[in-house]
Amino acid sequence: MSAVSFIKRILTQAVHNTTDRIANFGVNLAAHHLGKRIEDRVVIHKFNKIYYDFELFEKMGWLGVKTGQNPCDNWVMQEIITEVKPDFIIETGTGEGGTTLFYATVLSQVNELGKILTIDLVPQFGKASKFKLFQERVEFIQGSTTSPKIVEAVTQRVKGKKVLITLDSKHTKENVLNEIKCYAPLVSRDSYLVVQDTNANGHPVLPDFGPGPYEAVQEFLKTDKNFVIDHNREKFLLTFYPSGYLKRIK
Repeated sequence: MSAVSFIKRILTQAVHNTTDRIANFGVNLAAHHLGKRIEDRVVIHKFNKIYYDFELFEKMGWLGVKTGQNPCDNWVMQEIITEVKPDFIIETGTGEGGTTLFYATVLSQVNELGKILTIDLVPQFGKASKFKLFQERVEFIQGSTTSPKIVEAVTQRVKGKKVLITLDSKHTKENVLNEIKCYAPLVSRDSYLVVQDTNANGHPVLPDFGPGPYEAVQEFLKTDKNFVIDHNREKFLLTFYPSGYLKRIK
């Protein structure tokens, strides 16, 4: 057996051992662009795990404020914001506010009246809130993202407006699915509902996490026909949101 044949055999076996995980990792796009080569699928899958395991995202920030994001996904998010030009971005999970500040920066360039409604249990964004842009563009809502009172308040606030939504709070399947059901109806046609951290529970990271955002998305799409997964948004191949970019088509 030649060296090339041996390597192909090993790679093929590796794919067989991780077929489900790789298939769930949005490799439809990778296969389309990279000629459906087994070697490429393995490398993409492995690199995403390596990148995550190094926790490089913990060192990412915007204007000196921690985002905790993969820069490839943030780049895609700025593209979406630029294309959609939403009147409101609804964000669940504010954290330290770096990502909120990033969204506000982009939004200020494409919609002079655009606002961000960000929801979290506890305000932790002291550094971000010192920016004038944050003060002008961001409205913080304290409480549970699925509280009927908060959902109703947000619904009334954005009624009749163009809306983009991103979910990044508690990452259990139950919570994310509840958030999707609460906020999906608010998403405008041709805009997006972005479910973050769908890479958890072995897609391809944190295999012992348990059902999370990815499983919530799959459950939601079983019955909802208004949204489709836009794998084109995974074009950089490194993403924390595999199958998480949901575009509203009707």
